[in-house]
Amino acid sequence: MSDKKETPKPIIIPTPNGPYIYITDFTPKEVKGLTNSKGEKRSTMPSAALCRCGQSENKPFCDSTHGKIHFNDRRETDGHLDERMNYEAVKITIHDNRGICAHAGFCTDNLPSVFKLGEEPWVDPSGASIEEIIETINKCPSGALSYSIEGIEHRDQDREPAVVVSKDGPYYVTGGIQIMGYEQRAEEVSNEHCTLCRCGSSKNKPFCDGTHWDIGFEDEKN
Repeated sequence: MSDKKETPKPIIIPTPNGPYIYITDFTPKEVKGLTNSKGEKRSTMPSAALCRCGQSENKPFCDSTHGKIHFNDRRETDGHLDERMNYEAVKITIHDNRGICAHAGFCTDNLPSVFKLGEEPWVDPSGASIEEIIETINKCPSGALSYSIEGIEHRDQDREPAVVVSKDGPYYVTGGIQIMGYEQRAEEVSNEHCTLCRCGSSKNKPFCDGTHWDIGFEDEKN
């Protein structure tokens, strides 16, 4: 049996009415020039404070603007959209939860024959090959989409933990990073990936609900 310790995965801590604290290294590092009253050196875990109020001048990092604008991290959604719908075809079933969709558009842009913007039902699981459907669903950053084949659901992917600052949109979180203090999903959907609001206006904080599109959120630096 190996004595090698497994490296803990990064975590994200949404602080009350403040930034996300992103911790990737759990080995305490000495803070140069900092001691206590006994002259003992002090250490802490390296971390990054990521803006989630949408107003930092140093995006994606926090610059304390959240305090000046009195940012509120209250979740305002009533959860009525947090319900998974199943769209069945002969060989594949597509699962969709509108309540956690970030409206990134990868599905409707890449495979409009299956994901039909503005139509009801908006998913046609027979509209393309299984391979094309799987490839498109795997691009979904929020975890709203998944699929089942022969009764086995495929939700997660094998990826290294990472956070991507999307263009004028949310943080794309992959690799099973835990969002501390929050249940990521009410339904059986992915815990491997999700999208975190960074425009400050989602009604489903800390998760993205696509509001960045409605308010015209822009981040020219990222």
